[in-house]
Amino acid sequence: FSSHHKKSSHCSASMIKRLALLAATACSIATPRNMLPRRTKTARDETLPLHRAVATRGGGDAQDVAARALGYCIGAGSTVLFAPIVYTLATQKSADGLSLSTFTLSLCGYSCSAAYNYKKGHALSTYVESVLLAVQCAVISLVCALLKGISIGRVLIGSVAYVGAALLLLLGSPPPKLLAVLQVWATSLLMVSLIPQLYLNYSRKEPGQYSPVTAGLSVFGNSIRIFTTLTLTKDPLLLLGFVLGFSLNAALLGQILFYSP
Repeated sequence: FSSHHKKSSHCSASMIKRLALLAATACSIATPRNMLPRRTKTARDETLPLHRAVATRGGGDAQDVAARALGYCIGAGSTVLFAPIVYTLATQKSADGLSLSTFTLSLCGYSCSAAYNYKKGHALSTYVESVLLAVQCAVISLVCALLKGISIGRVLIGSVAYVGAALLLLLGSPPPKLLAVLQVWATSLLMVSLIPQLYLNYSRKEPGQYSPVTAGLSVFGNSIRIFTTLTLTKDPLLLLGFVLGFSLNAALLGQILFYSP
């Protein structure tokens, strides 16, 4: 009897194990995948590519970070872009080899570009050099005007008109269409601003007082701006302006080198 009882108990235990196994299998099939325990990731799984790692940490795409860094580098470099021309004016006490129109048009162009970017809400890194270059162009325009014998009264009237228009743009609320027109003006003004200097150099058959360092840095800066615009804002109006700026500054640089002894 004892052996029969043991055999019966063994069969019952085996049957219970089989039923439990079938139940467990059925539950695993019916359980949704998102409720199952996840596989523990290895160290290799946790390693992300650089651009994904930067994005995961909230810093944006790695290319965006690089573009912003380059934008601020261009802004820092623009603080001395026109320094060679300022130095030439200070040492030679003459502006005969410079076109006043070039710098007044550049002043208006950079100002319109800065106002457009500011009102569009673009990152400061995308237009900081426009502000700094506008300031430098204003200084050079003022010095050139005085050295060329233009009356102080005319200089003051022009200065007041410029400051008033700048404040009106920055403090006002221009409609979107006017903002687009501003950037078109900026592109057009910066495009034609170098033409008077190109013509002056051609007519005098000499490089003039426009610094080849300034022209070369402008070529380099515009090439970087083409990259940052394509990466950060993708604004076609801004892109057109930088492409034209690159082309005209390259032409001016080539002319200066050609006429240099």
